[in-house]
Amino acid sequence: MHHITVTRGINSSTDTVWNILDNFGGVYAYNPAVESSEVIGKKLTGLGAQRVCHFYDGSSLKETIIEYLPKEGYSFKLSDFALPLKTATSHFRLTPLSADASELSITLEFQPKFGPLGWLMAKLLMRPMLTKALTGVANGLDNYLSTGRQVGKDGILLVA
Repeated sequence: MHHITVTRGINSSTDTVWNILDNFGGVYAYNPAVESSEVIGKKLTGLGAQRVCHFYDGSSLKETIIEYLPKEGYSFKLSDFALPLKTATSHFRLTPLSADASELSITLEFQPKFGPLGWLMAKLLMRPMLTKALTGVANGLDNYLSTGRQVGKDGILLVA
């Protein structure tokens, strides 16, 4: 199993950050790779909530919340994706730093397909690509919170 963690300070209260993260279907607003996203079913957030993310490159994936800690974070399982992975789970955690600042930690755990070759591919190719993607999400969230503007492709802020 491979693990990638990105941590970033955010200049917003934990409650403010949580309100954005807890809008599970609204990930497109701050994730620079996601063109659109929507909740599947009636459950908008919380344990068992599901969303589909459609990426700018035309691919998509489904995410299902498997752990939910209000105002602290959640974990979700990724499925229905084109990446050469057997499994992938992401964890978002919030830590208050002060009344107006938080720390966001995003961890991705994944197991590649193709045995030893997949393991090597994950180390050399996928790890840098996925680290960049997680960093983009953390930066996008901070930009969205500080400007109120949706983050578009490649982190470009869209016109409000």
